[in-house]
Formats: sequence, C-alpha cells, structure tokens
Amino acid sequence: MTLPGSGPPVPTFPELVREVRALAVAAHERFEREVWAGLPEAAVPGVSPNASYHNERHVSAVSDGVDAVFAALAAGSDPFGIVPGARRWAAATGDAEPGADVLRTAFGVAFACHDLGNIAASARISPEATGLGLEHARLYDSSALYSTPAVEIRSAAIAHALLLARSGERGEAAGLASLVEHLVLQTVFHFEKVFDDAPFWLPMQVVDMIGSYFFLSTTRFEAIAGLFAEMRVQRPGSIPVQPFLSSLEERFEKLVADPGARREVLEIFEWNALGRTRETVFTVPDRFRQMTRPVPYEEAIAALLAPG
Repeated sequence: MTLPGSGPPVPTFPELVREVRALAVAAHERFEREVWAGLPEAAVPGVSPNASYHNERHVSAVSDGVDAVFAALAAGSDPFGIVPGARRWAAATGDAEPGADVLRTAFGVAFACHDLGNIAASARISPEATGLGLEHARLYDSSALYSTPAVEIRSAAIAHALLLARSGERGEAAGLASLVEHLVLQTVFHFEKVFDDAPFWLPMQVVDMIGSYFFLSTTRFEAIAGLFAEMRVQRPGSIPVQPFLSSLEERFEKLVADPGARREVLEIFEWNALGRTRETVFTVPDRFRQMTRPVPYEEAIAALLAPG
C-alpha cells in the first residue's frame, strides 16, 4: 500500500485490527492483574475481585460494536453518517477521502486503543518487548472526572506510536495514524455535550458510551459498578445511582435525536451475540428507583452488584 522503498506496507483490515486489538486487550488484562487487583484503595468490603470499567471487557465490547456498525454500513445502513464524515475528513485535512477498508481499519484500531491512556502513565511503548510495554499508571484514570482530555490525548499518542512502529513512518501509515489519532480524541466525554461537527464524533461517542453495553460480556450494572470503583479511588465521595442509570437512555436519545436513526442504531446494536436488547440495556429495575440521593460509592457499588 506504500510506494516501493517508502517503508513496510500497512496491513489492512482485518489483519492489523486483529493484531492491535490483541495487544490492547492483553495490556488491559495485564494492568488488571498486576495493578488494579492488588490496589488496597480499590477494595470494597464484600466485593471480589475489585470492580473496574476501563478494562479488557470494555475494549472487546466496543471493538465488537464497531464491527457491527461497519457490517451495517456494508449493507447500506449508515445512521452515524460515516460516509459523509469521510468526505468532511478529506475536505478538512486535504488527504484523499478514506475508503471503506481504511475507515474500518482506522475505527477498529482506534477503539482497540482508545482506553490505553487510562492505564498508562505516559505515551511511551516498547512493542518489541512482550506486548506493548506500557508504563503502568498507579490506578485506572477515569477522564469523566476531569475537564481536560489528558487521558484521551495519551491514548491517541499511544495508538499513533503503535501504528508507526508497526507500519513505518511514511506513506499511508502516517495518514492512517493521523486518522486513528483523531478518532480516539472523539471519545472525550462531557455529559452535557450532545453535538460536535468534527468528523466521526457521533459514532465514536455512541459506540463507546452506549453501544458498548450491548456487546459487553458482563451486565451493565457490573460495568457501572466498575466505573464507580475507579471514580471512588480518584475522588472518594458519594453518587446518586438512579439518575446515573437512567441517564444512559436519555443521553442516547439526545445524541441520536432522529427517531428513525435511533431505530437503525438499535437494530445494529441488537445484532450482538449476547441477546442484549434496548430493554435489557436501558431498563432501570425497581430496586434502584428509590436511590435518587447520593450514597457513598461503596454502597452504590454493593447495590449494583447485589443479586436480583
């Protein structure tokens, strides 16, 4: 894919995506095992193992979710506007409009790498060592607590470095790395923000924040308990459970305002192999409806993980 003598060729989807996803999942598994599992501050009485969110399960879920999005795109369904987004990307950068294979590769790599900054102390990698060779952070870094996108910037830099290390500095590799870096930065989260005209902002937000729950190997309640656990370690305090649970569907309806597009998106997400539907992902059980006042994180986590 590059000119003769310009560097190693860029592997196309699915080879590159499969390789990067395996590296990213292994990096998250290693962090979970070597750092989070033994962190005293992360322990919650009666909960074992320590709950987490930005882990290999989430990375696998978003990776499966974007696979479903591109399978739908190949079948003619584009509720996220990926095709016009490619035209806007080309107009904004002066690069050639990315085709379907390049887009699918870029999205796959971006989602595989999008949370590596949450477990890394820096953007340095050593891919010639076992795995990525990340410098581990002291704890999971949940960017939802911050007004600046430092975590996502670190993830984007790791993805960029990994692609260039894998595929060389010149030619199509650099263009792909720039697109991947841009995609990762579209995962910056601000709860009150429901629109951005940056190319591909919408699919990155919706797959990461909503679609992931449809493809997750654990339940939504386990995942949210893990997010609360990460937030608790960084900033101890209290949180209201019920508004948080119902906000998932509310945010989805704000992000995808057109009812027809919402139906298309839900059809795509319901292709998951786990039997997850709109009802199983969005419904708030009665036992949580009274938890409208802030409670200590420990109590919220225990309630979310309780049977029933």
